[in-house]
Amino acid sequence: MNNKYDVIVIGGGIIGSSVTYYLSKLGNKVLQIEKEDITKGSAGATDGVVGYHTKKPGVQMDLAVQSIKLFDNLSEELGEDVEYEKNCGGMQPVEDKEQWDILSEIVKKQRESDVDIEMISIEKALEIEPELNPNLYGALYSKTGGKVNPIKLTYGFNHAAKKLGATVLLHTEVTDIIVENNKVKGVKTDKGDFYSDKVVNACGSYSAKIGEMVGLDIPIKPRKGQLIISEPIGPFMEATVQCARYNIIKFNPESIKDKNVLKLGSSLSIEQTKEGTLVIGGTREFCGFDKENTLEGIEVMLKRAVEFFPAIKDLNFIRAFAGLRPFTPDGLPLIGEVNKIEGFYMAAGHEGDGIALAPITGKLLAELITDGKPSYNIDDFSPNRFEL
Repeated sequence: MNNKYDVIVIGGGIIGSSVTYYLSKLGNKVLQIEKEDITKGSAGATDGVVGYHTKKPGVQMDLAVQSIKLFDNLSEELGEDVEYEKNCGGMQPVEDKEQWDILSEIVKKQRESDVDIEMISIEKALEIEPELNPNLYGALYSKTGGKVNPIKLTYGFNHAAKKLGATVLLHTEVTDIIVENNKVKGVKTDKGDFYSDKVVNACGSYSAKIGEMVGLDIPIKPRKGQLIISEPIGPFMEATVQCARYNIIKFNPESIKDKNVLKLGSSLSIEQTKEGTLVIGGTREFCGFDKENTLEGIEVMLKRAVEFFPAIKDLNFIRAFAGLRPFTPDGLPLIGEVNKIEGFYMAAGHEGDGIALAPITGKLLAELITDGKPSYNIDDFSPNRFEL
């Protein structure tokens, strides 16, 4: 095996696979390294929401607008069906006027990015999702919200990259980064050394560990999200749904008075897959790298689900699992080159927005690495905004 590459990408998740694909598409000889398997991390333990309504107003929302445009042709471009369903709708039902007022202010700022998000009455919400609890107060709604199969999307990037000549090493652990005179020269792994003057850290929640290898203090830490899956059922819901608390915890946590709610980050996220199963989530917990489910987390999610969709109480559930979301202090990902180490690039820290932002992250970082400048300004996401 030739061990010299134009770019080495560390990480086999949705972001690393997107970066590998777009780099390969631009003609780079790319090596992607994953210590376990493709989708073994967050990409295999998440829902597939592709919508504007869960995005932070401002630069993150603007980036999401750019990314979601790319989903339209991804299945055709990658050569396999990623199960992208456009315009299924995104909804966040609210329980009372206080939540309504908070979400209304968030929506007002989100709409500055010219996105289709509005507040609607519970009557209108029930027309869209008849299984909703009619005693709810109202809802945030984005009719252009979509969803995708995150596992198929990750494999789609992976397969397409390999067709373009990328080399993918699985079950291979990076043990060190080779640096000379503050310049990247390659990586050391448990299967040998590989050389490149450009290395991308796309390791999600584990990115800080890779950063330590080059003396960087990367402010990314894991935040656990638990999920539970129902048995397959007939058509139950069309939109992807989160309760209002999902956005409130994310953007306005100071308004949450219940300490247990903040500790678990307990909200609700629910969607129905193409196979008919319901994917229910809605926790955000800081507990290190622990990926175990807890009875407390499962109970909170199911109670919330029944409160919003009473018919769920009669369902059987077949499995539960959890994944780690890469959290950053300001809620924005790190995308770009690190000033302190020439040739060391970041593509991580997307937390719960990695699926929706994966295409644009891969595309823009690949342009930056290949051409020296991306087609869309990503200065606001530079890792150098932090003291690394």
